[in-house]
Amino acid sequence: MQTLGREENIRALIQRHPAVILQFGTATCAPCTAIRRKLDQWGVRHPDVQLRYIPIEAYPELAAQEGILSAPTVCVYIAGKLTLQKAGYFSLEELLQKTERYLTYLGQE
Repeated sequence: MQTLGREENIRALIQRHPAVILQFGTATCAPCTAIRRKLDQWGVRHPDVQLRYIPIEAYPELAAQEGILSAPTVCVYIAGKLTLQKAGYFSLEELLQKTERYLTYLGQE
């Protein structure tokens, strides 16, 4: 999973790609690290999905604009729309299963 680049615009990324997963996290958050690792593994099987890690410390304005109040937060965008969002303590497996169902509708599964 790539860290969001300074030159990247997440709105353009979301509009340009049919499926995007953004993970907001912090360096001191152990669950953030675990989720990032699992998303990396999942992404290998789903190369058409754009994955980005957004460190809240480096992008506090972006986190505020997106309404991110806690870490970790994972946002799934399908066809340019926020489709799933989970924060704090949640089942990543359940979130990814739901994401895979949406990908099936897009013909990417």
